[in-house]
Amino acid sequence: MTEPTPNTESSPGMYLTVLPGPTRKRTPGLYYYRLVYRDAIPEQPGCAAVWEVRGGRLRYQIALERDTAGRYHWHCTCADAVYRAEEAGRVCKHVRGLCEFTPALPPPVVHLRRSA
Repeated sequence: MTEPTPNTESSPGMYLTVLPGPTRKRTPGLYYYRLVYRDAIPEQPGCAAVWEVRGGRLRYQIALERDTAGRYHWHCTCADAVYRAEEAGRVCKHVRGLCEFTPALPPPVVHLRRSA
């Protein structure tokens, strides 16, 4: 009888969370997060990690970027992030959902706009 060979490959993980859905009723729905890229040297500027998000109408990607000063910035390809959130210094529900169950990640930075 032979002994089983140990599995040395890393298995991809998936995170699940409940977020408000994409319809006007905002019915809670299940969203899936899968890490698709992680930089081997996350201290360097550039893309530190990328996640694929499923569960809404479309699939999205979330990227965590590190700038030359060592600060992290979140980016999502959803319409809310592209057209509303990033310009106002906010993050979308997909980024908030990811940060809620992965406390080791840097929290989203909210940039406050000064009024005139």
